[in-house]
Amino acid sequence: MRSVDADFVLARWEDPDGTPVAFPADMPSMEWIQRHRWHWGAEQVDQVLAESRQHPVAVCGTAANMGDHLARFDLLILLQVDEPTMTQRLTDPNRNNDFGKTPATLQWSLDWRPRLEAEMLAVGAHPIDAQQSLAVVADQVIRLATDCGIYLRGLG
Repeated sequence: MRSVDADFVLARWEDPDGTPVAFPADMPSMEWIQRHRWHWGAEQVDQVLAESRQHPVAVCGTAANMGDHLARFDLLILLQVDEPTMTQRLTDPNRNNDFGKTPATLQWSLDWRPRLEAEMLAVGAHPIDAQQSLAVVADQVIRLATDCGIYLRGLG
């Protein structure tokens, strides 16, 4: 089983014309975030899904245009948390991703959550309460995958 962090493998910031842009060295302002978009590159999605024909691939992450690609996945799982839990997790100083640790990026993430959840649920994603223990969440993910003929145990 291969896992893919979509934020590092599939996604990139783009200007309104679709041209990739560099993320500011300092965390961006809300104005910068609103002028740009976080998108999955179609070629990157194609490559990851081509690899999945030989071995299962778990993709974790979101993007504004992910709805263009979701029908190509065998299973969609939505890990749901409430706003206080999301805030706590994003601002955790031990987290290795700085996005969400500044006021602008945290607010963008919090604003994105309800839209993301609605989009995922509308296309049939299976919701899991990710406020439960990691063991319970993992068991639910494994059960959903197994029910879809995707076997996660024993792969590595």
